[in-house]
Amino acid sequence: MLKLEKWKQVVYSAGNGGFSILDNIFGIYFMYFLLPPKETGLPELIFNESLFFGVTVIGLIIIFGRLVDSISDPLIAFWSDRNKSRLGRRRFFLLTGAFPFALSAVLLFTLPDKTGTTLNAVYAAITLGLYFFFYTYYMAPYLALIPELTHTHEDRIFITVIQAFFMLIGAAIVMMGVPIIWEGIEHSGVQKSEAFVYSIITVAVVGFLVSFIAALVVDEKKYTRGEPADVPLIQSIKMTLANKAFMLYMIPVILFWFTFHIIRSTVAYYPVVLLHKDPSFQTILMVELFGGAALFFLLISALSKKVSNKVFMSSGLLAFAIFLIPTFFIDTFGENGVIVAGIQMFLLGYPVAILMVIPNAILSDIAEVDGDATGLRREAMFFGTQGLFMKVNYGIASAILAGLFALFGKDVANPLGVKISGPVAAAFSFIGFLAFMAYPQDAITEKLKKIRGK
Repeated sequence: MLKLEKWKQVVYSAGNGGFSILDNIFGIYFMYFLLPPKETGLPELIFNESLFFGVTVIGLIIIFGRLVDSISDPLIAFWSDRNKSRLGRRRFFLLTGAFPFALSAVLLFTLPDKTGTTLNAVYAAITLGLYFFFYTYYMAPYLALIPELTHTHEDRIFITVIQAFFMLIGAAIVMMGVPIIWEGIEHSGVQKSEAFVYSIITVAVVGFLVSFIAALVVDEKKYTRGEPADVPLIQSIKMTLANKAFMLYMIPVILFWFTFHIIRSTVAYYPVVLLHKDPSFQTILMVELFGGAALFFLLISALSKKVSNKVFMSSGLLAFAIFLIPTFFIDTFGENGVIVAGIQMFLLGYPVAILMVIPNAILSDIAEVDGDATGLRREAMFFGTQGLFMKVNYGIASAILAGLFALFGKDVANPLGVKISGPVAAAFSFIGFLAFMAYPQDAITEKLKKIRGK
């Protein structure tokens, strides 16, 4: 079996950048688009009143979208593991899924009415379900290629680090590029809300092109040894959930991503609500966050031969728990709040870097060990099952954040909902840190040594 050349590893890894663009379009701007701060002058497109037990309309929309998506995760994973397409059991999905994924991301921002209506809520729920379906359609098979294309710890860390760099670039394109493009289009005379949608379309086109090109270099017949796994759907799911290492990994990683989802959806509110700046100031905050993450990527790569994945993961969870607490106090520092926020963003670069690199490497190890033990290559089912939990997880996180905003406010006059989002997220991350202590890193490492020594 041929080893995937370095330049092809880089091109394949770039697909994570395309995915990151399309993921962050939703993650950063969907709630902001529907519920903008009053100071922006944009209309609220959803009436976010509480419906029951504190669940708001937007929370219900996101939970619905994630539940629809959750059903897709094991189904697409199962389909991919058994797929016999001449394009490749994974590449088939990448080539056919890149465009509808990008299109559905754009549709999230094309609501039929200009003010909050029931029609907008229904449309948002339907398009969100569509978006998450193609999110999984592309991403589960894409991630399943990591353990298939890498056969050493060094190659696995190399690809996950490069993927993380591209994920960072993709996030930067959205977080920094959208405000700049938005402002530029608006200055050309386009209405503010329409200029925002045009900026979303611009970055979505970039996301599609990068995602599609990444699939072209992966010839699975040459570079992978995976064969279609002939195992029924329910049995495959049961086998995955019965894997002890997988479950000990899943609980903390769910809490890790839960933390990230809350803070990612809050960061667009920082400039206006906490720092009393224009929305475009988010660009500066993101430069500090991504600059820190980029430096920490280099640290992870340099230490990967000496520091275990478990140590990296644990330290990332703990760092989130510590560095998110200052969110509550930022607006009390007056003009110095900008400095505090900048330091916080830089330090948050460490857990963000860990989150972008280490979980995929850990899950790839678990899938490789399981494939050797069972004789069934079910990489997609591991990533798909993880995706199932993640989608519900994100829906709950978004619902909690929407609830905080509804109860405590999201505007300059009532900023408490934004302020407490940091400490709330920090608490979940600390629970994840405690839970990850049980992960059997030494046993996984020994099994991998035996597999690769065969």
